[in-house]
Amino acid sequence: MQMTEADYQHLVARVEKLEGRNRVWKTAGLLILLTLGLSLAANVTAQQKAQEAFLHATTVEAQTFLLSDTRGSVMGKLTVRGGTPSLEIYDATGKLTWPTKSRPNPAGNK
Repeated sequence: MQMTEADYQHLVARVEKLEGRNRVWKTAGLLILLTLGLSLAANVTAQQKAQEAFLHATTVEAQTFLLSDTRGSVMGKLTVRGGTPSLEIYDATGKLTWPTKSRPNPAGNK
């Protein structure tokens, strides 16, 4: 079968069109990979900075601290009520099992 000049030009046009589409997909894929890589690097950097900030903390202040198990049940509470500290320990059902009672300081020192 003989290929005419028109058939040849038609094939050349189709190949050029496909090559153009291929270039677009390669460029889009490269941009997507670059974007993903940069966002991953930024995420890792942000996590490292957050961990560093957390590790350098020397003081934590609050009026209440809760101790909870892996299910989220409160097992203990350290709090300040009416200007006096209080520690409470709870069992697995949430029932108070051990409360502390604050005693006055006879020397008046803090």
